[in-house]
Amino acid sequence: MDKTQAIHRIEAVFSQYKALRSKDTAHLQALDKGKLYELYVLSDLVRDLTGRGFKVAFLGSDIVFKAAPGKIKGSDPHFRVYARDGSRFRLFVDIEFETMGTLHSHSAAPPDLSSRHEIDLLLVDKCGPYPTYREILLGVECKSVGNFGKHIVKEALGIRRELSLLADSRPSRLTIAGSTRAVNVPAKPASEFWLAYDDPKGSRYRSSPSLFGIEFRHIQLPRPRRKQ
Repeated sequence: MDKTQAIHRIEAVFSQYKALRSKDTAHLQALDKGKLYELYVLSDLVRDLTGRGFKVAFLGSDIVFKAAPGKIKGSDPHFRVYARDGSRFRLFVDIEFETMGTLHSHSAAPPDLSSRHEIDLLLVDKCGPYPTYREILLGVECKSVGNFGKHIVKEALGIRRELSLLADSRPSRLTIAGSTRAVNVPAKPASEFWLAYDDPKGSRYRSSPSLFGIEFRHIQLPRPRRKQ
């Protein structure tokens, strides 16, 4: 990884929203590869959303995001996303959501440790502490590992199952909100779900997960230039 190039790419996107402060470069330099990759994918996601016709604004005093998964706090730095139909969404980093399995459980027992799962990037239409699967428009899992394996696919399939049921293909919630690029997903609710990965070998695993509406995105960190 060429960390300097990666940071420049992140800063180029965040600076468009006046989200950078003088201390932010030092903060980015201190991040490990996994957290830096999250912000790198976040910058790609913001560009994707604007390319689909959504307006985006940054809310926060700096780009110091969560270091560990947790609940939504309106005071945390995040992006506000405005749709053409007048809807407003919020894009957060490292959020736990209430799973479909827990909310549909008929057990009288209290929820256990399986009641919430974390997603690296989450676009929601409500801002409660722990969004439910019904309130999620798009989720992104970010994998910066150097050796992509089938265990990552299993994890993504598990999260997808807790977000939605397999259904006939239908326009995604973002599409209905006015996306200029239509996306159909075989899911109910019709949330979009990306698996973003740095290792190009991840593209070898996309066929079966695509049946469940998992979009594989090879978003590669800059590599050091080879000396001539």
